[in-house]
Amino acid sequence: MPLQNGGGWALEAQAQQATKQPAAARRGRRGAALLLLLRVGALCASAAAAALAAAATLRRAPFRFLLAADAIVAVYSASEAAAAAWEVARGATLLPEAMQLWFDFAHDQGFGYMALAAAATAARDAAGCGGGGRDEGWTTSGSAAACVRADVAVGLGFAGFAFLALAALVTGFRVACFLATGSRFPPLASY
Repeated sequence: MPLQNGGGWALEAQAQQATKQPAAARRGRRGAALLLLLRVGALCASAAAAALAAAATLRRAPFRFLLAADAIVAVYSASEAAAAAWEVARGATLLPEAMQLWFDFAHDQGFGYMALAAAATAARDAAGCGGGGRDEGWTTSGSAAACVRADVAVGLGFAGFAFLALAALVTGFRVACFLATGSRFPPLASY
């Protein structure tokens, strides 16, 4: 029996709606893309800080701590960048949603504070480099170039922390959305 009153048009419209992505999924991919950018930023800053900390001076304990912490943060950021790229490409998380959200949030917090502690410790030690060099070891071991490398390593360590702190804010928002709505996507505004 043929459809009456334009029923064929209604079926076509329903079929097209079924193939479109829901608005929440589109917003979720934008959030995952933001996380991907933050993860790549943390990876670049932490890897560069680790390389410069290794080049600056490894005889000083704060710079060994900076090297280790930023190397760990770089590996974590690389794995999380891969997970974020997966989420952008596939629209789904690697782990079950609740586990992935809490995993990301907790690790962003932990590794972020580790990066901050390492950078702060190295900054305190690098303050004695250069102008006066009263701390033991800087006057005998370093040139002006070593002091600059130490300062840049500390600055990049703080930048790595800043990227992780911003990622923690985004993942915290996703956890809050999950607790409020049961999904990592924010609810649609109904006006």
